Formats: sequence, C-alpha cells, structure tokens
Amino acid sequence: MTTPVGPRASKEDFMRALGLDANNPQHEPYYRAMRDEAIVVYNYMHRSNSDLLDNYRADPNMRPPYCWHYIRPERQRWGVMEIWRNSGPVTRPLFDRGATHGEYGPNWVTGWLLYSVFRSRDIRNNRHRNQNKKDPGGGSGNGGSSSSSGGSSGKFDTFSISPLPLKTKLGATFNG
Repeated sequence: MTTPVGPRASKEDFMRALGLDANNPQHEPYYRAMRDEAIVVYNYMHRSNSDLLDNYRADPNMRPPYCWHYIRPERQRWGVMEIWRNSGPVTRPLFDRGATHGEYGPNWVTGWLLYSVFRSRDIRNNRHRNQNKKDPGGGSGNGGSSSSSGGSSGKFDTFSISPLPLKTKLGATFNG
C-alpha cells in the first residue's frame, strides 16, 4: 500500500508516493494521462457556477477559473471520485492506489491531481500571475489574496456521489 501525500505535496513527492520517478521520461506519460483525466473533470466543474459555495455563486462578477476553496466540499469530493470513475485502463491501477478512508480520502491520488489542476489554473496563484502578466483578469475579484489562505483543510470525506453524465476515457497507449 502506498503512503498518501496531501494535496499541497510537490509533484516529485506525489509521484514518489505512487512508485514513479518525476525525472524518469518513461514515467511522465503516466503523470500526463492522470492529469489529463483530472482536467476533464476540472473543465466540467467550470461549465457553470453551480459547484460554487452560495456566497460566490450569488456574486454576479464571479467568473472562471474558480479557486478550489470556492467549490462546495461535496462537489470537491464528487470531482475526486469522478476522476476515478471515468479513469482509463492505464490510469485506473494508479488511481486505485489512492483509495483511503484516512485523512485524504476518498482518494488521495485523484484529490492531489484535481487540487493541482485548480491551483495551476487559478489566476490568483502567484506563479501563474507572474508567467502571464498580460492576462487582463490576473488577480481580479479577490483583491489578489492567495488561495492558500482559504479555510479548506484539503481533506476529503467519503459519501455517495452521482455520476458525471459524460463518459470520457483516455486510450491505453501513448504516442510520446
């Protein structure tokens, strides 16, 4: 059994916990495939503001990309499980290693990936803002505060979740 890492762990620590090496070019396609499946769910969660906490959903100025901490906890957990439910034959064995009832449950692997996608696309993220200074939306709507100061513990609880109406899977082979 693998030792779970939290959602703020580095990519290197995440991959090491899965038995992969971030510096091994043969392992990178596995990471990309897992991340691609997380991006599908991330995009689905941004199709409307329905996954937002009530106070953010009521804000007429709220626009994507949304901060992880603005998403309702039950929808965060739904996304974590949806990645696993729609996983392909290459990623499923890796995602299966993440099943836990512990601190980062229900699945620390898909939880790390989804949180990572949210962080990398959050315009309030300093790294993202510095790389894209030409982005007119950089830091707006939040006064530039960092999402790292949000109230979420980064923990996921288990519960019953309805499936995503779209079924998406990646192929079992890589061309890279």
